[in-house]
Amino acid sequence: MCNTLRLRNLLVVWLWMLCGSGWSLARANEPVAEQDLKAAYIFNFIQFIEWPEGDAAASGDLTLCVSPFSPLKRALATLDGKQAPKGRTVRVRLLETASLRQCRVLILHNADVEPALRALRALPAAHGVLSISDELTFVNPEIVIALTEQQGRIVFGINADAAAKAGLTISSRLLRLAKAGR
Repeated sequence: MCNTLRLRNLLVVWLWMLCGSGWSLARANEPVAEQDLKAAYIFNFIQFIEWPEGDAAASGDLTLCVSPFSPLKRALATLDGKQAPKGRTVRVRLLETASLRQCRVLILHNADVEPALRALRALPAAHGVLSISDELTFVNPEIVIALTEQQGRIVFGINADAAAKAGLTISSRLLRLAKAGR
């Protein structure tokens, strides 16, 4: 329990540092917008994910495809060009289901969940696409990470079965931080 609490505190500090880097001291006491905080969570999630070896799309840039309906578009755009693990560069673009195969991270919002999941199902097993929901109004077993706000805090759940089906390996450290009861 102590280790989980320590890891959670470390993640909060890490997220705070990521969101706050470059801000002036005058803004230090301003609250961080929910969208900016969720974008920081998403960036940190990718630090704890291993993509399938030998996947051609996994060896280049790390492409985040965001729903055109998502309120996270602006916040995620600030991640474009940042360095990800293994020397990969984060690229952010709007989701187009026709080119879903080039996406490594898929950020979905209510309006486009079903068409995107249909396109995801058409990909081969172990496709290596990390699906993340933002404020889904229903639970879908194909979504790997579900982000939501509860009582003024950002919480997330992880579906380990969906991750395994996608060919992704999630660090045990991240799994311990996820909300129980996915």
